[in-house]
Amino acid sequence: MSTVLLVVIGLITGALTGFGGGSAVVIVVPALTQFLHIPFRMAVGTSLTVDVLTSALVSFGYAKSGNIQLKRGWIFLITAILGPQIGIWLSHRMPTQWLGLFFAVTMILFGTNFIYHAVRNIPMVSGTAVHDPTWKSTAGVVILGLIIGIITGLLGASGGVMYLLALVYGLRYTVRPAVGTSVIIMAISALSGAVGYSLHHEVYWTAVLIVGVISMVVGYLVARMVPRLPERIQAGGIGTLLFVIGLTMLPQVV
Repeated sequence: MSTVLLVVIGLITGALTGFGGGSAVVIVVPALTQFLHIPFRMAVGTSLTVDVLTSALVSFGYAKSGNIQLKRGWIFLITAILGPQIGIWLSHRMPTQWLGLFFAVTMILFGTNFIYHAVRNIPMVSGTAVHDPTWKSTAGVVILGLIIGIITGLLGASGGVMYLLALVYGLRYTVRPAVGTSVIIMAISALSGAVGYSLHHEVYWTAVLIVGVISMVVGYLVARMVPRLPERIQAGGIGTLLFVIGLTMLPQVV
């Protein structure tokens, strides 16, 4: 039964990551803790390790269609390494209820906005490329990236969705390049977190092997399919994903 469950988790995780840059935390952590009774921190470490495998191959799929743009988003690569280590340190010293509540409400609000744009067929980003960043905007991006990285270490969400929102709302990326770029940043962020949890022996390697391999294959196939869809379909799907993530987390943190 546990093997069947892990296969299902892998299928869903790969589809979510390939379509909208969703982290394995949405599926892996609740499933491992509630159905397989894995300790929370071990479930988090497993989630991050699965994200490393899945997002690495998914980002390759987006790269082949030209939808990874690190020219403006490169700064997140640095914060994606440092932030999770701070989050892991904090995870052993503070409760995460309020942070989880903030995360859940944020997902619901942004999800609603994505769905609104998809239904009305309004582009998420209008106008041309942004101006060259100032020192203030660069500092803001660094702080935002660190916050996302810390949340990664605390909650096991490797930042894919949050980096996606930062790229869309902060750096004015359009949806598809934002997804592709956020996935490759997520891979680095997840690797940083996974190493930290692995050093604490908090990774369930059997789950990583089964879930990771399946989600890699499914995620890559979905990533190759996405460019054939209208962007509003992807925006609507991402909005629904964000909304569901928020609703799913609320009962756990309220």
